[in-house]
Amino acid sequence: MEKFFDCFGKSMRSIIAFLVVILSFAFLFVLIKTEIPKANESIINVAAGLVLAALGVVVGYYFGSSKDKSDRDKADIKTEQA
Repeated sequence: MEKFFDCFGKSMRSIIAFLVVILSFAFLFVLIKTEIPKANESIINVAAGLVLAALGVVVGYYFGSSKDKSDRDKADIKTEQA
């Protein structure tokens, strides 16, 4: 049972990132296809901003500057060892 939780914990980050991306696109699709009442426009704008921010965090983590920094750190370690 412990092996299951170890494996689940390692892949959980990817699962959450995948869900954020899929749900973000679903939310934006529904937002485009649905007419929003004037009274709720500001709430929807805030919600859309939160969804896009979460999507940006996921994209930034997997393709952004943190990936570049970790690659540079690995390269620095290799050159120090040589």
